[in-house]
Amino acid sequence: MLRLAAACAAASVWVAPAGAHTDGGRQISLDWPASGLVTRGFGWDGAEFHKGIDIGSLRSLDIRAAAPGVVESVGYATGFEGYGNIVLVDIGSGFEALYAHLSEVGVEPGDFVIPGQLLGLAGCTGYCTGTHLHFELREVGTAIDPAPLLPATIPAPEGG
Repeated sequence: MLRLAAACAAASVWVAPAGAHTDGGRQISLDWPASGLVTRGFGWDGAEFHKGIDIGSLRSLDIRAAAPGVVESVGYATGFEGYGNIVLVDIGSGFEALYAHLSEVGVEPGDFVIPGQLLGLAGCTGYCTGTHLHFELREVGTAIDPAPLLPATIPAPEGG
């Protein structure tokens, strides 16, 4: 954690490509999966633990792969009640990227995806209060904060 804090402090002076080591030593780099504002962060929020980040005030409904991997599950999946329509991508070494509340899904289980590839469209399926993307990074099934592994700025949507 200290190593990550030092990296974040250094990033405020010089912005390197996003990427950080997890506690297991694996280097992970993520791209932003949506273009908007982070409306809710990872961690404790009052009495509730939020397992990902929410990206709302979207400039585009396009949801894109944050990392390369193989699609494991799509749709309304067992174990993800409340998440609505999801895409779950195995990004290797015990890590998964989860995209939730989608209105439409454009990939199928077994598809290989690359960073930036369109996965679907943001929506408000499952338990939600408005159109947004709930994005989680999981390490061996446990949610970890994806924010330190994302670039410092959210890109503008393609064509905009």
